[in-house]
Amino acid sequence: MEEWSGRKWEPVTEERLLRAIDVLVEIAKEHGPAFDPVLETVRQELHEFRSRTRASVSTSDHEMDPPIRKAG
Repeated sequence: MEEWSGRKWEPVTEERLLRAIDVLVEIAKEHGPAFDPVLETVRQELHEFRSRTRASVSTSDHEMDPPIRKAG
């Protein structure tokens, strides 16, 4: 645990979540299904992250659209 104490905090990205899933899959293959709950939690985090990202992209796209003018 000491090796983690000096690490900087970095924001969660899709790439980091995918790497975590890959690592957990390897651990589960080596050590059995005891890690399945952790793996499922990280998969759920990835799903929620993707949902939030898509929602924020959709919202920012609408914010950048020019206002609609009324005819006449």
